[in-house]
Order: sequence, then structure tokens, then C-alpha cells
Amino acid sequence: MNAQLLVNSLSQQDNNLDDLIEVLEEEKFAIVQNDYNALEQVILKEQKVLKNVEREESNRIKIIKEIAGLYSLELSSPSVDNLLEQGKSYFGNEMNELKKLRKSIKAKLDKISRANSHLKNVIEFSRNMIKETVMMLVGPNKHKLVNKRV
Repeated sequence: MNAQLLVNSLSQQDNNLDDLIEVLEEEKFAIVQNDYNALEQVILKEQKVLKNVEREESNRIKIIKEIAGLYSLELSSPSVDNLLEQGKSYFGNEMNELKKLRKSIKAKLDKISRANSHLKNVIEFSRNMIKETVMMLVGPNKHKLVNKRV
């Protein structure tokens, strides 16, 4: 088991996160455009991408555990950071590439977190707009009906 397998896994995860960022942007656009059909398609696409992310995450953990076992490393958790800290003397050329990929993945996870926050705000705004529209249609006497979760 060598570090190149971990490099390949992290590289694949980096690509998966690019796909997820793209899907989240499409999702936001579909919500803003009020395009229900596009939103359904994007959600299906998002589920596929999330399965790929989950599969690669499991693969990464497996690879890290195998590398740790090979070099008799005691890792508190099977994270790339722990592996790089404890196994730095075992990785030659791959060390810089692993660090670069780890940094890229962290940046993309931060971007995904921000996109999720934006989506939450867009969805909340949309729900409030729906609630206000229904209130205007049914009148103020039906407030109990409208306060049900939209």
C-alpha cells in the first residue's frame, strides 16, 4: 500500500467536490427561477454526486487505515492530517501532492458550506414568499391554516 493510492483517492474526491459545488449552484438557480422540474433533476444529480462523495470517503478511510497499519502508525482518527503528521517520514514525493490536495479539499468544503448556507437562506425566503402569497389569497381570518409548515 503506497501513498499514491491515497493521492488518487483524494484527487477523485477533489473532483467529486467540484461536481457538488456545480450542482449546488444549479440547485440555487432552479430555486430562484422557480423551476420545479429543473429542481427535481438537480436534486437527483445531487444525490448521485453525494453517493460518489460518500463512496470515496469510505475508500479514503480504508486506505489511510491500511497505510497506518503498514507503517505501524497509531492514528487517533483516520484523517489525512493525522496521517501526514505521523507518517511524514514515510512519504517522499507524494507528501507535497497530498498537502496540496488536502488544502484544495478544505477550500472546497468551505465553499460548499457557504453554498449550503446561501441555499438555506434562499429556501427560507421562498417559503416566506409562499406563506405571504397564501395569506393574501385566503385572507387574515385563516391565519391558523397558513401557519402550518409550508
